[in-house]
Amino acid sequence: MGKNAKRMREKMLREAANADRPENRTHPEERLLPPEFIQKIREIGLSIDGFPFFVSTHVATPSGYQIILPAENGGNRGFDIEVYFTDSNGNEAKTFMPSVVIWGCGTQWRTEVHQYAPGPGPGDFSHTHVSLEEAYADLVSYFFDSSDVNFQAMAKANRTEV
Repeated sequence: MGKNAKRMREKMLREAANADRPENRTHPEERLLPPEFIQKIREIGLSIDGFPFFVSTHVATPSGYQIILPAENGGNRGFDIEVYFTDSNGNEAKTFMPSVVIWGCGTQWRTEVHQYAPGPGPGDFSHTHVSLEEAYADLVSYFFDSSDVNFQAMAKANRTEV
């Protein structure tokens, strides 16, 4: 390994260590989803952890939660997609849909799918909601309604029949 590569590697390791500070694991209360909302998401068959997936200082999705549709729970299917993930119980599960990230601050909530780099690509979206009820309706539509415009865009790009 050359000197420059070694310096760059050491710099990246220092930056990663600095990013994993205890204050980054603390989330402002207004950014946390209410337990009732998390339970409501789980009741319709979606997987969500009880605590944010992303740190509070994450640039794109601070204190964001990842929502996943397990394959065994039915719903929409992105036919060219097959991803394995660890659910909240620590079990390995499979999904055929991109995950949705939800984050916000009590008065404004965002739902987002960002699969393409740099994006946005077919089926990618970023929606802003004034309430968690609106965000919930958006999630139900995306994961379970085959006529959802974002699902249709993804399906068309994958050249699948819906």
